[in-house]
Amino acid sequence: MNLASVNQFLEEIESHCPKNAILTFLGSDGESFVVDIQREGSQVNYGYQWGIKELLISKLLSKTEPVASLILRSFLPEIDELTHLPIKELRGYVLKRQGSELEYEKLSPELMFACQNTDAETGNPLPLETSVRYC
Repeated sequence: MNLASVNQFLEEIESHCPKNAILTFLGSDGESFVVDIQREGSQVNYGYQWGIKELLISKLLSKTEPVASLILRSFLPEIDELTHLPIKELRGYVLKRQGSELEYEKLSPELMFACQNTDAETGNPLPLETSVRYC
């Protein structure tokens, strides 16, 4: 697979990490992989151990056929006036291999809201999470 397309996707992810974020990748094999991301100036660090970014890249290269998904939870420096908690932005992506390219489609804010606030088994609404923006 073309590593340039993976790096382009990681640039997209990093552009939405002002300070701290949590990335949850669900591969085509059904296994999830969770990584904390921290920005220090222009540097973005993946996880707390050496090699975590490389492990994520490996999963993006090998576990996106036919399809995978990724949720990014970014924590903003902005504080919610009602809860006094940091505001969290939620973004979702559908990933797939197309030949040697990694393609991604960002989910709409409306779809992210529906996905995060609906019980998958019953279809019933879940209690709304506070201090969240769906992006």
